[in-house]
Amino acid sequence: MKQTVVRTGWLVVAMLAASALIVIGQGAWSTVAFINISFLLSLLPLSLGGLLFVYERGFFNGFAYGFRRLRRSSARVERYLEEAAAEHESDELLGPRRFAITYPLLFSGLLLFFAMIAAGYAVQ
Repeated sequence: MKQTVVRTGWLVVAMLAASALIVIGQGAWSTVAFINISFLLSLLPLSLGGLLFVYERGFFNGFAYGFRRLRRSSARVERYLEEAAAEHESDELLGPRRFAITYPLLFSGLLLFFAMIAAGYAVQ
């Protein structure tokens, strides 16, 4: 838990620093430009964290299993060979991989996303 909070904090700081560098690189500092760039940068870790979260929860396991079954039943000879091979191996689905960066990406993206929405309304 603590490691997730630390990683989330570092990602937020990195995205804010990158936003500041981009705005400074454009030439004219503007609060609205900083908020807009920070908002757009927050979408990248939010999307990536969301995809990793969906993958970790096993959403795609059903599709992979279905395609594996479809491929096995394509020919009669292959089906007999697969049945013989199935006796020796289990047909269980393998568990999805876990990534340590999933929650920090997701939380930092969400935090910066909502913070920049609130900042955008505060500036107007």
